[in-house]
Amino acid sequence: MRSLDRGGSSNPRLKPINRILFAILATIILFIILGVGSSIPLSGEEARQFMKQFEDLTEDLSTFRIFMNNLKIALLSFIPFIGVGIIGLIVFQTGELLGYISTKSGIHPMIFILFSITMVYGLMEFLGYGVAASESIIFSYSLIKRRVRREVKWLLISIGVSAALLLAAAALESFIVSTFKEVISSSAVI
Repeated sequence: MRSLDRGGSSNPRLKPINRILFAILATIILFIILGVGSSIPLSGEEARQFMKQFEDLTEDLSTFRIFMNNLKIALLSFIPFIGVGIIGLIVFQTGELLGYISTKSGIHPMIFILFSITMVYGLMEFLGYGVAASESIIFSYSLIKRRVRREVKWLLISIGVSAALLLAAAALESFIVSTFKEVISSSAVI
C-alpha cells in the first residue's frame, strides 16, 4: 500500500487524480440534475411546501446554519449504495424550487444556476457534494470488493475536503443571500 505523501491510492487502479476527475464528473452531473429539476413544473401545494421550507431555512440565516444544512446533505451522500440517490433527489428538489422561484420572478432558472456558479459559492458547494457522491460510489465498490480497510482513509479525506468546501461556500453564500434576501422574498410571494 502506497502512502498519501507520494500521491498513491489505496486502490492501485484509482489514482488521486482519477478521484478528482470523478468528483468533477459527479459535480457536473449534479448541476445537470439541478437544471432538469428547474424545468419541472410544481403543483400549487408542492410550491407552497417548498416555499415554507425555503422561508424556514432563510429565516435566521447564518454561515453556521447554511454549513450544517449542507454538511448534513453531504454526510447523507456518503452512505454507501444509497448516498448518490439521496443527493440526486435533494438536488432535483432544489432545482424544482429554483424553477418555481424563477417562474414567479420572471427570471429563467438557468440564470439562477449560472449566478450561483459565477458567484463561486454554488460551484464550491456542488464540488463538496460531488466529492461526497463520488466517494460514496468508490466506497460502495470497495465494500463489494472487500477492500473497505484500504478505502477508509480516502473516505475520511473526502469528508474533510467536502466539509472544507462546504464551509467556504456557506460563508460566501451567507453573505450573498443576506444581501439579496429582500429580492428573493419579494419575487417568490405566493
